[in-house]
Amino acid sequence: MGKGSTAEKKRFGTMDAVLIVIACFLLVFVTVMVWLYYHTGGIPDTLVTCVFACCGGECGVMGWIKTTKDRYRDREYELQDREHNEKMMRQKGAAEGGQYDA
Repeated sequence: MGKGSTAEKKRFGTMDAVLIVIACFLLVFVTVMVWLYYHTGGIPDTLVTCVFACCGGECGVMGWIKTTKDRYRDREYELQDREHNEKMMRQKGAAEGGQYDA
């Protein structure tokens, strides 16, 4: 199967692991903050803001990296398709002219 095949297995990468760690961390963090609010009536607002800003920034940077990689990969596939189409047109032109490429 080709590189662009949808049937090929998806590899579990570093970004996937980082996203899972961030999700688990935020789940635990929110749970602790709810518990803290329940027992004390307040939470450290600056800490909460900074935690969500850092996690959001990390996810944003990973999204930017992912889209840049996909754009580069799409460009490679476009060039490969163009070369393949030109080759097929040359073969079709040669076949119509009575010549055959080996």
